Amino acid sequence: QKISNHNFKVQKGETDRQTEYGCNCSGVMGPCPLGGNCLVNSVVYRAEVTHDDNTSTTYTGLTCNTFKQRFYGHRHSFNNRSSEHSSTLSSHIWRLKDENENYDLNWNIIGRASEFNPVTKKCRLCIKEKYFIIFQPEGAALNERSELYSTCRHRKKELLANT
Repeated sequence: QKISNHNFKVQKGETDRQTEYGCNCSGVMGPCPLGGNCLVNSVVYRAEVTHDDNTSTTYTGLTCNTFKQRFYGHRHSFNNRSSEHSSTLSSHIWRLKDENENYDLNWNIIGRASEFNPVTKKCRLCIKEKYFIIFQPEGAALNERSELYSTCRHRKKELLANT
């Protein structure tokens, strides 16, 4: 029975990776940030901010929820001054707004991984984000060095005390 359950999980995981994730954006708040695939979860994403003078800066982030939920969090921090310092990306956007500089923001998914596993005690999602920050520093110009030393924020919800 254990082998059968394992095989089912493995097969289910393979089919999940092959499917299109889709989008439920209505278009009222603008076009889908990922061109119709915003419902993908457990991703490492990159945001590219292009300035008026055609220079660009990038930010690498992760979410274990759907990308669309994280996108809404970023959008909230871009529009509410009280959330200005919730991420280095929002701090950068507010600095551009204060200087009255126009910008264009593009999003893309650069990796997928599973979140914290209490058996292995590893969060492949956090590891993958750190990998991209270290080995592709041009894609993480806005990220802070302290992000590399932080512990997994997904670990707490998988603790035995929370079950």
